[in-house]
Amino acid sequence: MWNDNETNSDFIDYQHLVNAVTSIVNNNSLLPCSIGVFGDWGSGKSSLMKMVEETYLEDKDVLIINFNGWLFEGYEDTKTVLMGRIVNEIIKKRKPQDKALKIAAKLLRKIDLLKIGQSAVKHGAGFMLMGPAGLALTTTSDVLGKLSNANYEDYIKKQNENADPDEILKNDIQEFHLAFEELIEETNIEKIIVFIDDLDRCSHDTVIGTLEAIKLFLFAKKTAFVIGADERLIKHAVRRRFPEIPGDNTEVGRDYLEKLIQYPIRIPPLSDLELTTYVNLLFTNLYTDVGEFEHIRIGVLEEKNKDQFGFTFRLENAGDFINEVNDDLKEALLLSAQLVSVLAVGLNGNPRQTKRFLNTLLLRHQMAKSKGENLDKRILAKLMLLEYFKSETFKSFYQKQAKNQGIISELKLMEEVVLKDDEEKFEELSVEYQSYLQDSWIRKWVSSEPNLSDVNLQSYFYYSRDKLSVSGTNIQRMSSQAQDLYIKILNDSETIRTLALKESGSLSDGDSSAIFESLADKMKNEGEQSGESPTIKRLIDFCNVRNELISQLLSLIDKLPHQVLPLSINTWLLEISEGTSHQPTVIKMVQDWSLSSTNKRLAGIAKRKLKSI
Repeated sequence: MWNDNETNSDFIDYQHLVNAVTSIVNNNSLLPCSIGVFGDWGSGKSSLMKMVEETYLEDKDVLIINFNGWLFEGYEDTKTVLMGRIVNEIIKKRKPQDKALKIAAKLLRKIDLLKIGQSAVKHGAGFMLMGPAGLALTTTSDVLGKLSNANYEDYIKKQNENADPDEILKNDIQEFHLAFEELIEETNIEKIIVFIDDLDRCSHDTVIGTLEAIKLFLFAKKTAFVIGADERLIKHAVRRRFPEIPGDNTEVGRDYLEKLIQYPIRIPPLSDLELTTYVNLLFTNLYTDVGEFEHIRIGVLEEKNKDQFGFTFRLENAGDFINEVNDDLKEALLLSAQLVSVLAVGLNGNPRQTKRFLNTLLLRHQMAKSKGENLDKRILAKLMLLEYFKSETFKSFYQKQAKNQGIISELKLMEEVVLKDDEEKFEELSVEYQSYLQDSWIRKWVSSEPNLSDVNLQSYFYYSRDKLSVSGTNIQRMSSQAQDLYIKILNDSETIRTLALKESGSLSDGDSSAIFESLADKMKNEGEQSGESPTIKRLIDFCNVRNELISQLLSLIDKLPHQVLPLSINTWLLEISEGTSHQPTVIKMVQDWSLSSTNKRLAGIAKRKLKSI
């Protein structure tokens, strides 16, 4: 298995992106600057920033500072935490003397005053009426201890001389800015590079506070800020933070972002060829010695640079880079060939999600091996693909094999329909399994190697119980965009839901599958579906946009008790399936509802619908 943390070992060939960042940082005429390393969750932002950082570690005149706002969230104001962290790092690493020491002390006092300003918002009248002393009426002894060491004479004098708070703030910002630049000069720092990561995890206020601190207080000569985040998240944070700003949500977020981030560098999703090389390097790393692997990795990436759009590292050319391709590695590279084409589309070329999929695969294989069972990794992987992208089919297969000693008899019929083009066998399938074969993804999955029709799958499903029994994990594997859309799909506002559904068309297959499962779990937990727009309606609307999930939708609804179904279900499903290959399946479902003895009102509507078809 592989570590899921960021790495400075390049398996993807990010060197051109590293060079893009360093070319800006190394150009003194471009400083100060803010560089945005943008990409989806799991795209490799943290690893890329770590690779950039490594290029400067040996340069004693360059001060590297790492800041993670998420670690401090909820404790203090983000602006002052970031400012304090940077000043403290300068003090710690440069050990200022004489004049530099006085400047540093002055900066820390100003940061303390800013903290008090933030406390004024929290504590209200105590501060506004009495200044710093008034804070004593509302704060804890810990805060009082800190205040007693600070000198607020200048602050009080300013308040008396100039009652305009905007002018005072403007002067404070300007004074801090000049003092910060002076401290950099006095400590003989050639360059400060601040890496800010994990903004994706932070609240909207923390995101905005971090970016504003950079621009207002810290944007000084010789400084470069490298910020890793999901671009869409920052835009969303702007809209939430400033709802009163007129204009389209996207435009407001974009304009604000362009003011704060000067140089955006975007990490694209991996193509099929890039993902193949990435996965095969992961497996090679697993099954070769550390020293040998580093030579292999460098050789593969060098060859890739010679033929950027044609080269891929695979079993057929592995011998060109590896002294001896052992049996374990051969098996792994064969497995990779089976998986990559589906993972590239389903996971949108996302490195972290790909690694997590493979880690789960190896973990389940290892668990089985510890109990004396040697599962075929290719069979395990094939079932995991179904589990990941077509959850309702996976659950149906689980139930079937559990009742039949690990054999899924319907799979044999499905394979004969797909592999032998025997459409007569199609009629022998139940409505549910006919619906599955209307799905092109499932047809492709059925036809892929290895065949499963006569395989005892009990052990394979046994080690998938974590997925079958735990709900709520779907949200964890969504990208930030998918999480945002999931929340909007559940919103009471029809306008918000409509816009979210429209945007859902751009999701990856993995994200859309995760949203489907989350909506399905919510619906099952609710029980009876009532009201004008119950969760089942949100799910149907979502599948109307993501047509590849209709087979999963029909399988899910077909298993629900008739008494929990809303009366409009007949209309909704007939509309979504009209003119599609799923229409016969829906008609058979409506026929079944027309005979319902547990929901007679549903049965009556179903009978009327059948007459009009």
